[in-house]
Amino acid sequence: MVISQADSTLIAIRKKVRRLTNSPGQSSLTDDDLDQAINSFYNNDFPYAIKIDQMRDIYEIFTKPYIDRYPLDVNYFQGVRAPVYFDGKQGSFYKDRTQFFNMWPKIYTQLQPISGDGSTQAFTFNIPGPFLSNEVTLGGIDNSGNAIQVKDNGSGQMWYITENAQTFTPPLNSNPAIPGMPNGNLGNPGLQQPINIGTVDYVTGDFVLDFSLASVTPAAGTVMTLFVTQYQPGRPYNLLFWNNEFVVRPVPKLVHKITVEIYQTPVQFMATSDHPILNQWWQYLSYGTACEIQRERNDFESVGALMEGMKRQEAMVLERQGVEEIGQPNYNLFNSSLPNPYLNNFWGMGGMY
Repeated sequence: MVISQADSTLIAIRKKVRRLTNSPGQSSLTDDDLDQAINSFYNNDFPYAIKIDQMRDIYEIFTKPYIDRYPLDVNYFQGVRAPVYFDGKQGSFYKDRTQFFNMWPKIYTQLQPISGDGSTQAFTFNIPGPFLSNEVTLGGIDNSGNAIQVKDNGSGQMWYITENAQTFTPPLNSNPAIPGMPNGNLGNPGLQQPINIGTVDYVTGDFVLDFSLASVTPAAGTVMTLFVTQYQPGRPYNLLFWNNEFVVRPVPKLVHKITVEIYQTPVQFMATSDHPILNQWWQYLSYGTACEIQRERNDFESVGALMEGMKRQEAMVLERQGVEEIGQPNYNLFNSSLPNPYLNNFWGMGGMY
């Protein structure tokens, strides 16, 4: 008699979850709802609760000339961490904006490229580049005496900014007066409403603006001020990860390969014959899914009964990780093999470029 090999596919997970939740048929739990629960636990709960080597990977960034920001889709990748390498040479990795920008401060240059005459609305001018994207500010006064507020959107568009006014209910000067404290801030004061009025080239420094698109005109005699953050491009060696985005310094002028460690999010099961990344995980996924289903049913007594199996399977998952880390010491002052940029040539024989 031939004994079937142990099964760890989605079919096996389905079967075990049905047994654990006492849901034998489609009437008590449909396959669609069951698959949704399994994939939700595998794709969301599991990778965020446990970080193990099987989910680790190397994330590659290929820089673009004069581009310093590179977004990351955190639905697929998570848990970014050092070390980081720039063209094979180790650099510095930051997650704290204070530390990073203390080293790379944004120093603004003030310019006055526009003089209003009360009628001209279209302007074209050039300033020395390159300068940082998302850091361009232009301001002045219009014919009505109101402030002109313009910023770039980080992608080469110039936006005229208006803000919602502060409102009160009931009105502050209602007649007759209504006693009591009025409710303010109902109009989302300060919420920006952008209008695209032109373009900016962050490398050449070319600006094209048309204030007629926002129905405003720079006032006669007003000198509009422009603030930009100019920089000298070079070979990057510092990387900041903040708000789901990588920031590189120095800003590159060439294409460089940057690698950093990252944790991946497992892809959900797409077919009944699919296995988890490690076959051993199938029982952990079964118990975790069963617990979530019983929570939705408000059957917390069953959840408590399932937790023994859940914790036992979780311990097995983590035990493999623990075995892999045996004999791997933590880095410290006495056993680190990290290069010292002050004692060694940090960039090798090639120098910085």
